[in-house]
Amino acid sequence: MTRSSRADDPAERWLSIDAACKYLGVDQSTLRRWSDAGRIPVFRTPGGHRRYRESDLQVALGSATSSRPVSQKALTRMSISAYEPGYLRQAKERNWYRSYSDEQLHELRILGRRLIDFAVRSTNELSKEELQDVFDEGRRIGRRYGTISAEAGLSATDAVEAFLFFRYPVFQSVTQFFEEEQMPSRQAVRAFTDICRFMDEVLIATMSAHADAFVRAR
Repeated sequence: MTRSSRADDPAERWLSIDAACKYLGVDQSTLRRWSDAGRIPVFRTPGGHRRYRESDLQVALGSATSSRPVSQKALTRMSISAYEPGYLRQAKERNWYRSYSDEQLHELRILGRRLIDFAVRSTNELSKEELQDVFDEGRRIGRRYGTISAEAGLSATDAVEAFLFFRYPVFQSVTQFFEEEQMPSRQAVRAFTDICRFMDEVLIATMSAHADAFVRAR
């Protein structure tokens, strides 16, 4: 949608796409998609650059009844910070944690950060193809989880317990994030449901790979 207003109108404050993304807390591909769908008006300069009116962005952020953009960076950062030393000390007390080698724990930490990133992405409005890519990557991470746990000698029960232990802070952070941001309840419930569905698929992939690894080891 193109505004009839001029981008240099002194009565309006216009933002570049980079500034508008920072204002909304989303990436450029998301903002372009919303603009192309007519959800957020955009003005194109003669040179083809996108400009966004601040008042339109305020409407997108401030409506109490419509969905507000989810800040992927903020939610990811909050989820990762939830793994504070006290919580990790609890993990070290579990038998399953001590079964992993230092190399396996290092890989699991890297995979965990990637998993959080993709879990948060699943809450944003994505095309069918983009959402499929997010879920496919989640399943790949889950399969690696399962293989590592089997190689460490964890039983299926221990592998599930390990997954659930490290999943909990993500759910806790998501809940805290939406409370602090005062997100509309309908959107918060939908986002939480999206993450649950994503994590369920990861867990299924984890257990499938775990079972396959044990079959191969026989």
